[in-house]
Amino acid sequence: MTKADFSPTLSSRYLHALQFAGHIHAGQRRKGIGTPYLSHLMAVSALVLDYGGTEDEAIGALLHDAAEDC
Repeated sequence: MTKADFSPTLSSRYLHALQFAGHIHAGQRRKGIGTPYLSHLMAVSALVLDYGGTEDEAIGALLHDAAEDC
């Protein structure tokens, strides 16, 4: 099996979650490095997918700080 065998197909739900995360975290920057906070959320979501996570888990990664920070 290859890594591609474990990659979920992402639906419009994922894109919606990415857009929502971008909207609620707009203007936020990462402490110490100043990059857009959305980059952290995208990186966490990418790790979930890279390690075989489902679309639901990847969406959870995108939104993991939504309730706490916004």
